[in-house]
This record gives sequence, C-alpha cells and structure tokens, in this order.
Amino acid sequence: MNDKNKAPFKVEDVNWDELSGIGILKDELEQTGELETLLQGEKTGVVSLSLVLLGVDVVMDATLQLVRKNDSPLLEIIGINPTQ
Repeated sequence: MNDKNKAPFKVEDVNWDELSGIGILKDELEQTGELETLLQGEKTGVVSLSLVLLGVDVVMDATLQLVRKNDSPLLEIIGINPTQ
C-alpha cells in the first residue's frame, strides 16, 4: 500500500477557530498554496503574519509547521530574523 500521498495531518484536525483568533486563516494558506505543505508536516515558505498576542500587535515574517504534541496537532511559528 502506498502511503506516500497521505498527509500526516488532516485539515479537520486543526483548530482553525483558535488560529484565526491570532490571524492565521485556513483560506489564506490555501490561496497561497501553503496549506498542503503545512498538512504534510513540512515548514511553509515565509509568510507575513499580523498577530495579536496578549493584547500586543506583532507583525513578523515566519514559517509555520505542524507538529504532534500529545497526539494533537500543534502549530509552530518560527520567526525570521530580519537582515540588516
């Protein structure tokens, strides 16, 4: 049996309501072609994020990656250092 095309994560396993609360939208990831990369458990390309974390506006470039934690998907946001 060939599991090569089977993504490690399913779109319905991700809590999109929680992620939309910090500005990460499934539709935007889909439009940019990064949703499939994310569901494969791979790092996305660089995306621009505008997040509200604990009442603070944070604007940053980052890559995203889904990992498993306690058998649930967890989104890692890996910030990109700006070059000077």
